[in-house]
Amino acid sequence: MSTAADPRPLEGLVALVSGSAIGIGRAISILLSANGAGVVGLDIDIDGNAETQRLVHEAGGSMEAIRCDVGDADAVQRAVAPLDRIDIVVNNAAVWNDTTLTGGDYPAQTAAFHRAMDACAFGSFHLAAAALPRLRDAAERPTGANIVNLITEHIRLHRLITGLPATGYDGAKFTQWRLTESWAKELAGVGIRVNGLAFGATDTPMLRAVSVRIAEAGMRAEDMAQAVLNIVLQGPSGATGVTYDVGFSGTPRSESLAQIAAILTT
Repeated sequence: MSTAADPRPLEGLVALVSGSAIGIGRAISILLSANGAGVVGLDIDIDGNAETQRLVHEAGGSMEAIRCDVGDADAVQRAVAPLDRIDIVVNNAAVWNDTTLTGGDYPAQTAAFHRAMDACAFGSFHLAAAALPRLRDAAERPTGANIVNLITEHIRLHRLITGLPATGYDGAKFTQWRLTESWAKELAGVGIRVNGLAFGATDTPMLRAVSVRIAEAGMRAEDMAQAVLNIVLQGPSGATGVTYDVGFSGTPRSESLAQIAAILTT
């Protein structure tokens, strides 16, 4: 892995990013491409993903935008199988919706819960499993291979949102956290690093739909993109099985940025 001082340390690498159409996924796609990676962005939002692709290309980067519901195992396999190379997988896709037991009738609430779990928990598994053959190849190269899971601060004690609507979102994120730990052990022998980010409020369209006030007080999507990049820049000998706590809600942004910068030296 090139050093962080290299203006394009990810040159020649390919990053697979889910939920790339807006928010954090868009910011990750833009930053990884700016650092040399070719990005393959998966999202069900065709128009948003096309706009991300346009922004990447406008900045001189490379991105292929693919319409894909990562909760659909067959769709993921069709999207990923043709790729000749994958060095980085970023599991970012998630759905925040009302999955309470009392928020609607049985069909509505079960469908909502399945959607939340499909986008994040099952989506993360599908993407990692489909990418595994190419990640094994990448692990044999000097730059190594990475899976990075975007989780949430809700997995930490006293930061749960018990009693509020997004039980499906939280259930998916707890699953993703355990996958991070389990995959790190499973894949250590083949040189694939697996890490996560437990992060707080971030100004994205998804959070703005819940609370503009909380969104504006949080981190920026670009901050989380930098956190993902810093994990990758640790190189093949970097940490694995770690879920980094960054920018918990209520943390001053300057402190959040310092936490993100510290990932590079972990």
